[in-house]
Amino acid sequence: MIHCMKTHVTTLTERGQISIPADFRAGLGLHPGQKLLWTEDGDRALRLTVCEPPRHKTFTEMLGFGRSFGPVKTTAECMRELREGEDDA
Repeated sequence: MIHCMKTHVTTLTERGQISIPADFRAGLGLHPGQKLLWTEDGDRALRLTVCEPPRHKTFTEMLGFGRSFGPVKTTAECMRELREGEDDA
C-alpha cells in the first residue's frame, strides 16, 4: 500500500506565528493550548511532535489534597481567628 502524504503551504507572520491547516488539526486531535514540540531534523527541515495533554487527576486522586495545606480547622476556629484582629482595630 502506498501512503500519500498530504501537503499544505502556510505563511509565517511577522510575529513568528503559523496556522496549522484544519484537516491536520482535526486528524491529530489538536486543541487550543495543546503543546507542540519542534525539533531540527536536518538542514532546513523541522519535525513537529504533538505532546500528550496533561492527564487530569481523578476525584479519588484528589482526596486528601487539601490536607497538604495544613491542619483542617473548624468554622468556629476560623471565625475566632478572624475576630481576634477586630479588637485591635
